[in-house]
Amino acid sequence: MHQTLDLTTLCLENAQGSKDAELALELCVDAEAALSGIKSSQRRALIASKKGEDQTLSKRIAASYVDLGTLQDSLGRSGKAHTNFKKAVQWG
Repeated sequence: MHQTLDLTTLCLENAQGSKDAELALELCVDAEAALSGIKSSQRRALIASKKGEDQTLSKRIAASYVDLGTLQDSLGRSGKAHTNFKKAVQWG
């Protein structure tokens, strides 16, 4: 999951720094695809865990969804942004 977060962060950082809206949107798609690769069973296990490391990881994933949603909203994709804000809430 750490690799997934690293990939997501890389995509989002490059999307935020891009002056090309189409490229930024493609990078958002890549970030969303990476995050969606986390299985629901993994999500449930992380959320239920009392371990500090797992809770930190869950919060990082939630923050990634917020960052993704914020970027999508700024690029005129409010529907996708809303979906990712909901996912952030599910992650905690």
